[in-house]
Amino acid sequence: EAAATWVGSPMHQAYASVAPKPEGWTTLADKLGEMLRQDYDWAEDVAAIKLPTLIVVGDGDGVRPEHAVEMFRLLGGGPPDTEEMLRQFGGVSRPPKSQLAMLPGTTHFNILTRTDLLLPSVTQFLDAPMPEAM
Repeated sequence: EAAATWVGSPMHQAYASVAPKPEGWTTLADKLGEMLRQDYDWAEDVAAIKLPTLIVVGDGDGVRPEHAVEMFRLLGGGPPDTEEMLRQFGGVSRPPKSQLAMLPGTTHFNILTRTDLLLPSVTQFLDAPMPEAM
C-alpha cells in the first residue's frame, strides 16, 4: 500500500541506489507506513538524554519545526527563564548544552547532500567543549 505511494520519491530513489535487493522496497515501505500510522510519544525518552545533542532539520522537512523545537526544549535547550538564569548563572546567559539547527531550503531527503549548510553546524557542535555535568 505505502510502497506504491512512495515509488519515485527521494526515499525510494535512495533505497534503490544502494539496496542489495531492490525488490525489498515493498516490504520496507509497508512496514514504515504501518509504523507511521501508530501514535508514539518519545518525550520521556528524549528528556532522559543527558548528553549534549544536536537536532538538525530542514525548513522543508517532514518533521514540523514546532516538533523540533519541542524536542530541543526537552533536551534543556532554549533560554532559561530569568529567575533560573539569575539563580544558576548569576545573570550570565550560557549557551545551551544541546543545539537545534534548521537548514534553509532543505528537506528530510536532501539534508545529507546540503553539506554547505550541514557541516558548519555539525563541526561547531563537535568542536565545542563538553559542558559541565548535566
